[in-house]
Amino acid sequence: MDNNKIEVTGISKPLLRLIDERVRHFGGDRAAYIRDLIERDIFGTSHGHKHTFTEFRTKRTFDSQQWKADMESLAQGAEQIPVLPPESFTRESIYGNHD
Repeated sequence: MDNNKIEVTGISKPLLRLIDERVRHFGGDRAAYIRDLIERDIFGTSHGHKHTFTEFRTKRTFDSQQWKADMESLAQGAEQIPVLPPESFTRESIYGNHD
């Protein structure tokens, strides 16, 4: 396997549709969008803002504007997420018979 290539399997068709919808909205291609998601998850920022190794080792301060932008990004398309019934959140549904 190429060191710069990662194969992702098991992505559901609804998730792929949402990814493609975001790609159409923001431009670019699917690979670039997924790469940006990985960078945001690992580094807390997109590829547009690079860090040095020393910066990764130091604690970042809270950026309220970035947090707000991230929350707005997460909320896009949220109306398509199905609402779970209340019984999904009972102790029994979470833990089962485990005490």
